[in-house]
Amino acid sequence: MEHIQLKGEAPDVMEAIAGGMAHDFNNLLAEIKDRASLMMNSVEPSDPLYQHIIEIIRCIDKGSEIANQLLGFAKVDGYSTSSIDMNRLVRKAVENLDLKGKRIVLDVDLDSKPLIVEADSDKINQVLISIVDNALQAMPRGGKLSVVTESTTILNGSAGSYGLNTGFFVKITITDTGIGMEKDVLENIFTPFYSTDQERYPEKKGLGLTFAKGIIQNHNGVIDVWSSPKIGSSFSIILPLKETTDNIDIPAEDEKLVLGNESVLLIDDEERILTIGREICKALGYSVITVASGEEAIRIYKEKKEEINLVVLDMIMPEMNGLETFLKLKKLNPDIKVLLSTGYSIDEKVQEMLRQGCKGYILKPYSVIDFSHKLREALEL
Repeated sequence: MEHIQLKGEAPDVMEAIAGGMAHDFNNLLAEIKDRASLMMNSVEPSDPLYQHIIEIIRCIDKGSEIANQLLGFAKVDGYSTSSIDMNRLVRKAVENLDLKGKRIVLDVDLDSKPLIVEADSDKINQVLISIVDNALQAMPRGGKLSVVTESTTILNGSAGSYGLNTGFFVKITITDTGIGMEKDVLENIFTPFYSTDQERYPEKKGLGLTFAKGIIQNHNGVIDVWSSPKIGSSFSIILPLKETTDNIDIPAEDEKLVLGNESVLLIDDEERILTIGREICKALGYSVITVASGEEAIRIYKEKKEEINLVVLDMIMPEMNGLETFLKLKKLNPDIKVLLSTGYSIDEKVQEMLRQGCKGYILKPYSVIDFSHKLREALEL
């Protein structure tokens, strides 16, 4: 059985192009997902169209994963870390698997105690999805997928071989009984766009595992990989265990729409985003004013700041970007409530806005349900 450990730098190519493309793509996906979510809320689950809408949203989410990979590739996408329980994150990822018709036996064994790490939950979820997708594609005729979480200790004798310091770690092991990999394939699976014999290894092509490697390295962890032809493969993600359990990021269980009746100022430079945003806000019970630039937003807010309860602000706009707009709005009202809407994750500008009092952010594309919750959270802070 072959074995490799992943070390080295994450890829760094065509940063500006990848970032710009990912931003535009996320905006497009946001509009499609918004419209699909509105349709789903208007269709009964018994309607044949309902399942089609669910599949459309699933495809959008997959496209969003690809866009987020581009953002990580461009290094314009920072990390937003918090204390998260890996058991919860893994459980949620597994529950979202679509195994219909795949003849896959799923075996999940989660540690009985919380396994707390300081990490970006979205990034780690991206890694889990990439590795699980890889495992499922390696079992085209069915098989067993095992997911195990546990705590582990790396001592002086083994720390060097992992490239880690001694200490306590979380280990997430994803094992399949698929076709396995020969040595030459195993040594290249984290190489960008590496392609092998597509009949033997149809899954070994693309960037998903390349980004998984970079993300785990940026969390001061490693990925261990074992594989043997005709037996299967095992990927182990090893991350530093956090001793404290304070401020655990617990995923929200409530998936119902949250309504409101306040007034929202929606700012975005793309007309189609404003159009669908207006429809969503109205459907949720809010009155809404839409503007297409930071300059126009400042003018409107000066006139109607007593009426406006919340500002939803796009980050990337020409002439006056989200941060500049936010700071000028804050001068008009130091207590202004602003929710940032962005196709990127947390970069320096977003972090600055959060430090300056921005009430939160939501990543495009988002569902109507997620948006409804974020609106209420920002209004009630």
